[in-house]
Amino acid sequence: MVRKNLVKSLVVLVLLAGTTPSEVCAKPNSYPGEHSKFKNNDPEAIAEQKAEQKRRKELRQQRREERKRKRLEKRTNRLK
Repeated sequence: MVRKNLVKSLVVLVLLAGTTPSEVCAKPNSYPGEHSKFKNNDPEAIAEQKAEQKRRKELRQQRREERKRKRLEKRTNRLK
């Protein structure tokens, strides 16, 4: 009984795997992210990506400065 159910479920899985479109499996670089190999030729999209990259860079810099400021405050408070 268990063997029959196992075989049936495997057959169903094989049929489902065979009917999935090949496009779904073959899109590794579909996301035009910062580290993607997908290169967009649209100047507007490129400008938008550059602006997003610059914004993230500024946020990282602000977080670094904030951590540095907190460390310095902690150090000066410890010395008092």
